[in-house]
Amino acid sequence: MTYPCLCQLRPGGLGLTERLLARCGLGGSSRVLDLGCGRGETAVLIRRRYTDHVCAIDPDPALLAAARAADPQLKTCCLAAEALRCRNERFDLVVAECSLSLARTGRALAEISRVLKPGGRLAFSDLYARGEEAEVSEEGRLLRRIYSREHWLSLLSGAGLVYEGWEDASACLHQMMGQLILDHGMEEAHCLLGLDSCALRRARPGYLLLWAVKP
Repeated sequence: MTYPCLCQLRPGGLGLTERLLARCGLGGSSRVLDLGCGRGETAVLIRRRYTDHVCAIDPDPALLAAARAADPQLKTCCLAAEALRCRNERFDLVVAECSLSLARTGRALAEISRVLKPGGRLAFSDLYARGEEAEVSEEGRLLRRIYSREHWLSLLSGAGLVYEGWEDASACLHQMMGQLILDHGMEEAHCLLGLDSCALRRARPGYLLLWAVKP
């Protein structure tokens, strides 16, 4: 059975993306990097509603092809979050929806800090553990790791980024996970996630929106 990746499932959809972007002060001259863009929904939204200066990156060429098909004018690059190959202090905003926890997170945040302008923001949504942190080593699972909110804040600080605020959006994740169970059954859904039901109960996964700024 072939499963979609978590970023393709988009907890909360574009409605949650709009909530994430609402606090970012985007204008027509803003330069935005969509990190782990998937099929390009967010990058296309930003380009059409806010600014033409959008670069969408993903390590998966097939997903980038889908993004370009959605908007042939969208600028895309096949890059990993840990090696952006962009010049220093280029972007006003980096957006990362459910992609940072799939990367080597500390290295990815260091790269984000490098490419942000002073005063530029990182806005991301991702899983977080409301209980025990968890990590999954197997490739091809939806989940790789679930950090606590405190761990996320520590990682941001280590990359030189200053926490601005967060919002709990766990209801969106729970709705998505409920749909996975309806579509695939409890056992298959848990296998897909890479955590058994006991580990999921211990982790008590939630979903957050979080904003940080580069001083």
